[in-house]
Amino acid sequence: MIVPLSGYALKALAPETAVTVDRSRCVRHRCTANRCSKCMDNCPTDAISWGRGGLHIDSGACTQCLACLPVCPTAALTSPGLSLPRLLSDLAEHPLPVLGCNGEPDSDAHARLSCLGYLAHPELMVLFALVFPDGLQVNLTACNECANGHILDSVAVAHGRLKDLVPGHAVRLIRNREELEFQAPSLSRRQFFQFFRERSASAAAAMVGRLQESTEQEPYGNKRVPATRALLLKAIAASPAEKQHTIGDQLFGKISFTSDCSGSKRCIGVCPTGAIQSSGADGKRPMFDQTLCVSCYSCQAFCRNGGVLVSGSKRSQSIA
Repeated sequence: MIVPLSGYALKALAPETAVTVDRSRCVRHRCTANRCSKCMDNCPTDAISWGRGGLHIDSGACTQCLACLPVCPTAALTSPGLSLPRLLSDLAEHPLPVLGCNGEPDSDAHARLSCLGYLAHPELMVLFALVFPDGLQVNLTACNECANGHILDSVAVAHGRLKDLVPGHAVRLIRNREELEFQAPSLSRRQFFQFFRERSASAAAAMVGRLQESTEQEPYGNKRVPATRALLLKAIAASPAEKQHTIGDQLFGKISFTSDCSGSKRCIGVCPTGAIQSSGADGKRPMFDQTLCVSCYSCQAFCRNGGVLVSGSKRSQSIA
């Protein structure tokens, strides 16, 4: 008698996948004219390749540094088990939260990522700065001895942009153990309820509460922005007005329609996020929503007339 394997048994037999790809979100799969290779260019071990069948990830070569996630414009690459809402919620339970990594389970942290290389994502770094105005520590103390220590430079670059994007932010990169301020979550019952009352009024808890509200967008075909952008947009909307003006202009993509635009609406169909939308009139240039633009270059690559350009780009960047 053959006994069918349960889902748990199949999961146990299958090798753990460090990074997965959703080909329906990959701009190179969606638009053959788009020659995007950002994930492959950014992978230090050449674990990501393009070949027969499209994008392929070699789980044996992948070191789980997550360096590919920050550069993927549409979040086609993901790390199994990664949930930003849950991560933010776990960190918000502590007065001075510390973010660490799974690679060093003995290091001090209140919540962990599989690797802190994910923080090289500028939008994620801004999200942390807005959610934790009273402070967030990123525990990088073990990174120098880690095989994935190469992520330090890219994380530092993303952190460095915060001084212009969120002036006065309180996100700290901690490289020396002596500088880490860590409070172990060991509270008595009385202390727990006291902290719970204090936490309910904290800025981080209030912001996380807003972000946990529905982030679903209105359906627009199969178009959607990455989860990080959706959360960031809500965090920006809930932030003081003086912080809202510069973030979008410096972080989000921009496009322009040239005199060669024929109003064919081909760019509308290829846009993966709905940033380009119909104006409702034949032959009229489409409308553009900057908050939804992730600078994937698909519109520029797909337009045969050269009628649309991503600001600051060179046409050769997206067209082979």
